[in-house]
Amino acid sequence: MARNYKINNTRTGRPIKKQVIYVACEGGSNGTEGTYIKQLCDHYNCSIVWVYPKPLNDPLQLVQTAINFSKLQEARPNSHLWVIFDNDIPDRVHMAFEAAEQYNNSLKNNSTKYLNINIAFNAPSIETFGLLCCGITKISTNAKTNQQQLCHPTMPNYSHKKSPKTSPHFDFNTMESGYDFAITQAKQWEHSLNGDPEYTAHIFAGIYKLTEQIKNS
Repeated sequence: MARNYKINNTRTGRPIKKQVIYVACEGGSNGTEGTYIKQLCDHYNCSIVWVYPKPLNDPLQLVQTAINFSKLQEARPNSHLWVIFDNDIPDRVHMAFEAAEQYNNSLKNNSTKYLNINIAFNAPSIETFGLLCCGITKISTNAKTNQQQLCHPTMPNYSHKKSPKTSPHFDFNTMESGYDFAITQAKQWEHSLNGDPEYTAHIFAGIYKLTEQIKNS
C-alpha cells in the first residue's frame, strides 16, 4: 500500500493540503463515485469541493453545471475541476464530451484564470476500475454483472447498496493495493482506441486519470 505522505505547516503543525479537487459526479457526494473520491482525497491529503453534491445522472447537465461553476470560480494554484459519469445515457455522454471540449477551447486565452473541464468517463460503470484493482480484466459490459462480480470475496466490504444509513462504497485498501495494475491496464485500453473518443468504448476506466493525478500530486 502506498504511504500517505503529509507535509505539515511549520507554523501551525497542521497538514498542508496539496491540491484542490472540484468534483461533479453522477451519484453525488454519497454515491459510489463520490465516496471513492472522498476516500482517495482523504488518503492523499487533497481538499475536495463538491460543485453539485446531489445525484445528477445526466452527463450533459453535469458538464454544464461544471462550466457554470468554472465561469464563477477563478482558478487557484494546483486546483482541478472534474466531471465523473458512466455510460448510462450514451447520447448525452457524447454531447457532454462535446460541450466540455467546446468550453475548454474557449479558454485558450484565459487558461490560467478559469478551470478547464476534465472528464473521468467509465464504461459501463466505475466498478470497471474496481475490478481492475482486483486484477480482473475479463469485465462485462453490464454494470449489474460487474457489481455482482465485485461482491465478497473479490473485494471485501464492497457495497453498491444505498440506504439512509449507508452509502455505496469500495474497499479502499483493496483498491489501493491494486492501483498500479489497474492504472496500467486502463491506459492500455485507452491506447487501444487509436485516437477514437473515449465514449465509443464499451469498457473503459477513465477514473484512472483522476486517481493518478491525486496520487502523484
